[in-house]
Amino acid sequence: MSDCTQFILLLPLFALLDRFLKPYPLRKWLGLSLTVVGPVVGFLGSQTHVLGFDLGLLSIFCISFGIGLFRRRRRFDLAD
Repeated sequence: MSDCTQFILLLPLFALLDRFLKPYPLRKWLGLSLTVVGPVVGFLGSQTHVLGFDLGLLSIFCISFGIGLFRRRRRFDLAD
C-alpha cells in the first residue's frame, strides 16, 4: 500500500478518535502509551509491513496522535 493511501486511511481514523474519545483518563493514558509505543515500533519495525501498513509510517502517526491526545486531554472538561 502506498504512503498516500495509508495517510488517507489513517488520518480520518485518528480525527474520529480525537473527536469522539471524551473521557479525560482515557485520553491521557492512550496519549501517553501511543507516545511511548510509537518510537519503539519505529525503531524495531521501521522497514516492516503488516497488512500492507508500513510500521515506520504508522509509528509517526502514533507519536503525533499520542502527543495531540495528551496535550488536549482536558478538551471536553466543563469550564469552571
